[in-house]
Amino acid sequence: MFKYSSRFWLYAPTLLFLTLAIAVMIHWRLAADAFEKRLAALEGHEAIPGVTLEWTSVQVGGFPFRLDADFTNFRITGAGAHGPATWTAEKFALHGLTYGRSQNVYEAAGRQQVNWTGADGSSHAASFLPGSMRGSSILDAQGLKRFDLDIVDMAGQDFAFTRFQFHMRRGATGLDLMLADSLAKTANFQVYASLSQAGAWASLLRGEMSWPQADAEWRAKGGKANLSQIIGTPPDLSPLY
Repeated sequence: MFKYSSRFWLYAPTLLFLTLAIAVMIHWRLAADAFEKRLAALEGHEAIPGVTLEWTSVQVGGFPFRLDADFTNFRITGAGAHGPATWTAEKFALHGLTYGRSQNVYEAAGRQQVNWTGADGSSHAASFLPGSMRGSSILDAQGLKRFDLDIVDMAGQDFAFTRFQFHMRRGATGLDLMLADSLAKTANFQVYASLSQAGAWASLLRGEMSWPQADAEWRAKGGKANLSQIIGTPPDLSPLY
């Protein structure tokens, strides 16, 4: 016959496991409910000033340690360099953890459609299929701390990139940027820059100001883009503008 202490050590691990499993389920369900409410509030409205999100449908999953949102016909509408711009992804997914630091991973697949306004006010459009299209963002108390985008095999009717990358990191004194692309018929191109007067972008990184407003404030404060390294020759993108 088992003594009481023996029975305790026999059943305690099972009870502990069940308790933890129930706690994880409750925590994920609460997080998922809050996440779904945020999505419902965002759909068709401004996520940040000047940027609107829309989609046809979304499914939330990722139990037990992630929150996943799988969208169809995901659409972002906002202001470009010279006027309205939109990006539509046939399929788009967002992945985030339910614990730890605030970091999200993004994926897009299927047909991608981009519409923007040129310098002369004319409308432009491009449609392409990516081999892979992934991004990530890290947030802290001051807003967006880092953003990364990596597209492999991006091919449209009049262009083809074997790879396109954009990286942004908020530093102590400025914003560090890196842009790299590789056209199918040209050599690789990379540029590294740091934007001074980073404080002018603080409201934008917190999601409290539109991009055109932040850009105007940055220029008014004498902000400059200081190039630290350039590798290769930039492609001719003038037809796009």
